[in-house]
Amino acid sequence: MKRSRTEAQPRVTNAEAARLREALAEAAYGITPSRPPLAGIERLGRRTRRRRRSALLGAGCALLLVPLAAMAARSTGSEADRVNSPVAAPSVTAGKVRVVTPGERVPVAPGRRIWLTADGMHWTEPQGPARFRGVTDGGLARDRPGVGLQATGRGGARFLFGIYHGKGEAARVRTETVGGDVEGMALTLAGGPGWGVWYASVKLPDAASKTSTSPPPSGGTRRVTVYDAAGAVIASTDFGR
Repeated sequence: MKRSRTEAQPRVTNAEAARLREALAEAAYGITPSRPPLAGIERLGRRTRRRRRSALLGAGCALLLVPLAAMAARSTGSEADRVNSPVAAPSVTAGKVRVVTPGERVPVAPGRRIWLTADGMHWTEPQGPARFRGVTDGGLARDRPGVGLQATGRGGARFLFGIYHGKGEAARVRTETVGGDVEGMALTLAGGPGWGVWYASVKLPDAASKTSTSPPPSGGTRRVTVYDAAGAVIASTDFGR
């Protein structure tokens, strides 16, 4: 005889179900959950905050660098303009020659200055007013090479200078004196005017310096020669002493 499906399955009463729920609740209450990893969460939070601060600082620095770079570019450009402008750099030295602007006063020795204008040479002594010598003064003709000479100073110290004429661009000046040869300097105006000014400081031997407290006209100078960059003579004059 076959049993019915209802008779094959055990029946669960309400009381049994209630006891089962109570047992499961007690078992659940008896389980102690593990502590959350608070330290790890805190470290992760700190790292996140640091990354955010770094990103904000980097963005802020980038924003600041943009105007600073622009200001630096403007400053560099302005400095280059000032260096290249004729006002900031009115003269240029090339070897032993200096190209000057009209009226530019050049210190050539203690208490002495020389400046050029279109009509000649101006200079000052340590004491006294400014003086002037024209381009053709002293018998120098502008149509032929020549070197003029003036000497000042006392004792063995002499300051020699003068106007020279000649074709070409001066590169060096050789001054032959009783005390030996001296390399001089030259001043000239831009544009190749065909003349310029040379100068040199020399020390005469004791015998020559004791002859007189006032310098002789030649100041112990024997010859002055102005050369160009290739070594060719632009102008030369023998002063015979």
